[in-house]
Amino acid sequence: MMRWKTGLFAILCAVVWVGGLAVLSAEEDGGEQPLELPSVEEVNAHLDELYRADSSKAQMTMTIVTDRRGTRELELEAWTRGDDDALFVIRSPARESGTATLRTEDGLWNYAPRADRLVRVPTGMLSDSWMGSHLTNDDLVRETGYDEDYEVELEWGQADGQRVLVANMTPKPGAPVVYSQVVYTLDAEHWTPLSAEFFDGDRVVRRMEFSDVRSVGERQVPHKMVVQPQDKPGESTTLQYRALEFGVDIDESIFTRRGLRRIAR
Repeated sequence: MMRWKTGLFAILCAVVWVGGLAVLSAEEDGGEQPLELPSVEEVNAHLDELYRADSSKAQMTMTIVTDRRGTRELELEAWTRGDDDALFVIRSPARESGTATLRTEDGLWNYAPRADRLVRVPTGMLSDSWMGSHLTNDDLVRETGYDEDYEVELEWGQADGQRVLVANMTPKPGAPVVYSQVVYTLDAEHWTPLSAEFFDGDRVVRRMEFSDVRSVGERQVPHKMVVQPQDKPGESTTLQYRALEFGVDIDESIFTRRGLRRIAR
């Protein structure tokens, strides 16, 4: 799914609430000597590679709940190769079957099968909704690299009585980003994402929750992600992996316009 690079709010000498997480000083953490933090580079590399490999193939169910359209469910197939190539194809419902999104190093395209029309998505539309969901084009194809656009800091914290690794990202000067701050919560042992909060100023505008962690090879990978816009209570987009494989053989021709048409039909 997404390209996860993380960081954290450095808070010293007191308990401070960051997006509902208590970030603890050594004195407040039972008086124990604090655990050594991993390096930002280690955590960045781990999260960046969590869903990525030389290649991957996935089957997913996306459930979209909105006030306007009620509940919709999409069945998706996805393929990735390296850092640049990604293809997402809707398989059901029938009226949307074959609709696809292709990303290569040359850009991003959406494909409408009924019109047999391939349309390039301009950079200015990367923040637009994908298929009416609460995910954006940028979420889907990982156009933005958090390591390039955000400063990263790490700290231990607590959530639901458990130690967690909190990662805070603040934009670098001049970075072309939407959010003023992104805060990730990670499992303390495996650095598996638990939640993420996206800020506009001091206000959380979007929250992601990760669950259904399963082993895929040597990786601990969340197979369920729920996206909740904070200004639309009751609305959400849930992405559930039904199958996920890394390091699979993929015909590189599918990441072309001709290959997209062949796979989508």
